[in-house]
Amino acid sequence: MGVAPVNSIRIFFREFGEGEPVVLIHHLAGTHNSWREVSLRTDKRVITYDLRGHGRSSVPMTEYLIEDHREDLRGLLEFLDVEDPILVGHSIGSLIALDYALKYSVKKLVLIGALVSAPNPEPYERYVDVAMRLGMIALAEYRKNLGDFSEALIKNARAWNNLLSVYSENSPLGYKYATLGLLKAKNYVNDLERLDVPVKVIYGSQDKLIANLETFRQRVRNLSVAVIEGVGHFVNFEAPERLSEEINGFV
Repeated sequence: MGVAPVNSIRIFFREFGEGEPVVLIHHLAGTHNSWREVSLRTDKRVITYDLRGHGRSSVPMTEYLIEDHREDLRGLLEFLDVEDPILVGHSIGSLIALDYALKYSVKKLVLIGALVSAPNPEPYERYVDVAMRLGMIALAEYRKNLGDFSEALIKNARAWNNLLSVYSENSPLGYKYATLGLLKAKNYVNDLERLDVPVKVIYGSQDKLIANLETFRQRVRNLSVAVIEGVGHFVNFEAPERLSEEINGFV
């Protein structure tokens, strides 16, 4: 556990184990605790951290572009003396992992609930409004009432409480700036063909973003695919054992 001075901000991180470095990059409104129930191989050096604007990391007063997150990751890995990591990115973390791999050397990529471009801004503008007026727990409940979350998440008390826990670790302001930056993400579809390392994409069968799977199949040369049945976007909470198996079998 520690704090790395990176790009004039502080990035909180945790690490355990020894061996090849595996870096876990969490979802929007997540923290390092988003991975608390994901059990990775003991022969790996596992690094989790809080993105800027999230958890215990700094909350700069400006929007956070994917490129900003990429350079934060680069600075963290330099601080930890890590080269050629295996990157595991979930949701916004998938874009950060992609962007990093297109500029710096990595060994493998695991992309969970992966995006290939910025999401539709309209709902996210409403999410920011709710978070800023009512707070992060209210945002989670609002999204639940909209039907944004899978039945596997909202009907599993443990999974739902884990989501609420990590939401509560975040500030509305950090969420706002992270969302504004996410909405400016580039379209990575044509860049997928440039990936020259093994890539595994993992989706829950009920994740709306599974529509991106065909794009990965068409564009990525060295691709493995896993679809976890009966769960949605937050597979890290909904089916952590299955997710752990899929990651461990690849890394």
